[in-house]
Amino acid sequence: MLPFPNAHRFVIFFLLLTFAAFLPRYFAVLSTAPWLHHLHGITATARIVLVGTQSWTAHRRKWNAHVWSGMASMALVPLFTLGGLLVTQRTLQSERLFRELFGQALSVADIALSVAFVALYTMALRHRRTPDLHARYMLATLIVLSGPAISRFFANYIPGFLVRSAETLPKFGAAIDASFIIATAFCLFLIFKDRVNSKPIAPFIGALAGTVAMIVGYYTVGRSDWYAGVADWIADLPMWQVAVFALSTSTAAVAWGWRNPIKGSTARNT
Repeated sequence: MLPFPNAHRFVIFFLLLTFAAFLPRYFAVLSTAPWLHHLHGITATARIVLVGTQSWTAHRRKWNAHVWSGMASMALVPLFTLGGLLVTQRTLQSERLFRELFGQALSVADIALSVAFVALYTMALRHRRTPDLHARYMLATLIVLSGPAISRFFANYIPGFLVRSAETLPKFGAAIDASFIIATAFCLFLIFKDRVNSKPIAPFIGALAGTVAMIVGYYTVGRSDWYAGVADWIADLPMWQVAVFALSTSTAAVAWGWRNPIKGSTARNT
């Protein structure tokens, strides 16, 4: 039996959450959004859709469609990483209040997110012959992506966290705190559940480690004096250098994961 037969429902929920979270500042203003936001928005949305597609096709034994969606995700991962890091650099280049209050600290969390995402995806490729691990690593990639969506959902819709002006912008810090708590709790729940059911826990431990790295980076490194100089250095880098770094490292990781599969059992015939 393949794991997580209803995973596509979780993915649909996450897709709707993401759409609602970014509706006011992105989807509702598509015509005026910067091209970097389009790159990041399109690739992030496509990534969520492909995880759902891969789950749905696997559980309906549509193996050709599953393989093609997997190939599409391999091509997408470097573009998603590119968009994420370029948006991070753009935030550091901004002189707006958001950069002063949160941008510098969040840039560390965003970098940790990119590293964790690529690492988890690479492990999913390596374990593609073991469905119990492969499926969990794929879902783990979404868990580390959940923070930005959750924090913005809280800031847009949840009383007590609402950000409506520059005066209420500091409340976004509480929304970030909530997103970290929820992501951590979800990881711990999945680890406990799999432990009880004698399922592999490494994928969700990886998601937890990535989440903890984001938390530590945001609250410590990102707020340190020495990192302020690093943030300015990143902001001053030519965009093409950031693009080359993002594409080359993520492509190399994906290629390595694909070329070095770990032997395992297959569940196609169960």
